Amino acid sequence: MPYLKLNELGSDRVVETREPVVRLGREPGSTVVFAGATAGVVSARHAEIRHTGGDWVVLDLGSRNGTYVNDRRIASGTPIKAGDTVRLGESGPTLRVTATGEPLAPTVPERPALPAETLAARAETRAYAVTLIDAVSGRRFEAQGTRIRLGRGSECEVRPEGESSPVSRVHAELTVGPTDALVLRDVGSRNGTFLNGQRVHGVVPIRLGDKIMLGAGGPVLIIEGMGTAPRPRAPRPELGGVGPRTVIGLVSQALADAKEERRRGGRGSTAFIRAVKGRIRWLGTAVVVLVLLLAGAVYGVYWLLSGKVAQTERARRTAEDSAAAQVESLGVALRVAQARTAALQDALDRAQTAVAGQLAAGESRRLEAQRELERLREQLAAAERRAPSQAMLDSLRRAVSAAEAQTASLDAKLRAIRGVDFAGIAQQSQVAVGLITAALGGSRYDGSGFVISPDGDMLTNWHVVADSAHEKADTIWVTLADQTHAYLADVIGVSRDRDLALLRIRSYRGPHLAAVDWSGTKARQGEPAALIGFPAGAGFARDRSSAVRTSMSAGILSRVTPDLIQFDGMTTGGSSGSPVFNANGEVISVHRAGLRLGPGFALSVPVRYAVSLFPPELKSRLGL
Repeated sequence: MPYLKLNELGSDRVVETREPVVRLGREPGSTVVFAGATAGVVSARHAEIRHTGGDWVVLDLGSRNGTYVNDRRIASGTPIKAGDTVRLGESGPTLRVTATGEPLAPTVPERPALPAETLAARAETRAYAVTLIDAVSGRRFEAQGTRIRLGRGSECEVRPEGESSPVSRVHAELTVGPTDALVLRDVGSRNGTFLNGQRVHGVVPIRLGDKIMLGAGGPVLIIEGMGTAPRPRAPRPELGGVGPRTVIGLVSQALADAKEERRRGGRGSTAFIRAVKGRIRWLGTAVVVLVLLLAGAVYGVYWLLSGKVAQTERARRTAEDSAAAQVESLGVALRVAQARTAALQDALDRAQTAVAGQLAAGESRRLEAQRELERLREQLAAAERRAPSQAMLDSLRRAVSAAEAQTASLDAKLRAIRGVDFAGIAQQSQVAVGLITAALGGSRYDGSGFVISPDGDMLTNWHVVADSAHEKADTIWVTLADQTHAYLADVIGVSRDRDLALLRIRSYRGPHLAAVDWSGTKARQGEPAALIGFPAGAGFARDRSSAVRTSMSAGILSRVTPDLIQFDGMTTGGSSGSPVFNANGEVISVHRAGLRLGPGFALSVPVRYAVSLFPPELKSRLGL
């Protein structure tokens, strides 16, 4: 019959099963369900461990981040054995295979505890020696006796923590069980006793490597070694006739026989020798028996000590393997964090370079406008000296006024842009901006979009995923910034009037934009703003590593109405579906189109109009 035992590194969870298929993932129906911070890289149905032909084999179920056996990513079924590790994703939870063929240990769940008198009676014939290790501090506890109590009271043989812990005065005890095995039982503690993550009810047998937790969140004690020895019995008055009193009696009886023989006229020595001979055979037998008993006792002590040493060595190796696995897991997490930090630094450098380039371009345009203004002023002064017609003078004055207004506008824009940390906005927000590729009638079109929930809900324009001839795209792919992998996406809702669309990225768990102006009150005319997207599509967005890189445009909000927000950027165009940010890094609108007659101007739709597309469960998650 198949049997598998798994220990999750970094936690107290132990999984034992006889089922032939063990499914791992976030899906509630999985054999081992993962949740919490470490489950971010785990897919809903991530991997399976199957019992095939007497062996256990690990198979990846098409997970997003892969499955690793002994730090190597697997592409097909990979056999495992005791001591191997299985990790879900490069930095996800790690399981160590503890056993693959041993029978499950008997447990006694939900059984009422035996009376203390019964347990004491069973323990009368045995004494115990137990070694426990504190899982956090590494402190070792050794205790022996017919009853070993665990708690914080002075009467307890094992006291793991002080007054601040959830440990009761006398919390639990180790004693003899119904089958003369060493068992654990709770003795009415305030916070309960747990064995390998399961609360103890009644008496439960224990074995090497088990973890005892005193109270929820309390100290965890690992059983490193244990042994039993018979209680020494009281010596009998006689042991096969060997002893001072028996030997003296033998000699006295022989002397008495000799005396009686002399009284009857005999020699006396004959009776003495005959008496000794009658008992010498019995005395030799007793000596042989004594030697055999002594040899058996010595061998028994040696056997018990050898078993205890072997058990202690196995427990030590298990603890060392667990510590090594934890160190290895921390090393992997450190490498992932370092890679993420390097990626963020690269993104920040690119954003700073982009903003610096746009500022340089703006400064160049400002200087050019000033030179044009000076030229027009000189022409106006020269024309006034020549006394030309009034119409020419009026035309020159209008040109000078227009040039002055353009120069002032550029000065205001550059002052506003220099006062905002656009590089910081790009670093924090661009990871949730994606390149959208839609297949429409055999052709492909690119656009931009941004994720608004951890489950992959994304906003973009309607015209990015549809057009007048195609109500629905054949296929939609989404590639997030700084990534090469494309996700499939589905259309959840559209608004042709507002040119908005809500998508749902399949199997997505990742970053999203949480600072979004759903109320439509955080956009003001004249304030600095930024746009992040992919203005030239996939051809310009991908670098040599095939990862897509965003572009940023900085400028000001030149026009704000309830239905429209106009963005006056240093450069823009072709960024349909991109998010527009205010100076505080909040998304205020969705870029829709540029103005052909006014390069540098972009029209966008306030994000509050997208709320009508959201299903009720999304509104609830976003608090709308």
